[in-house]
Amino acid sequence: MNNKGQMALVGIMIGIFVFLFAMLAVSPLADVVEEQLGSSNLDCSNASITDGAKMACLALDLTIPYFFVTVLALAGAYMTAKWLM
Repeated sequence: MNNKGQMALVGIMIGIFVFLFAMLAVSPLADVVEEQLGSSNLDCSNASITDGAKMACLALDLTIPYFFVTVLALAGAYMTAKWLM
């Protein structure tokens, strides 16, 4: 059997596992972000909050998209590296 083909298959399986694990972790992460953005913590819907609080709200709003991009990049890079090597 071709050893390179087996390693590519293992790489693809690990990449898919990382992707699935990350998708399972998104729900708890989204719950925490939503809780922090609420009126009892940062109160991001209030127009009269400080600039620092606005920046914190923006950073929390970007957490989920950055998480998705990072996971897709890592899983894709791992699968591509195993496929090319």
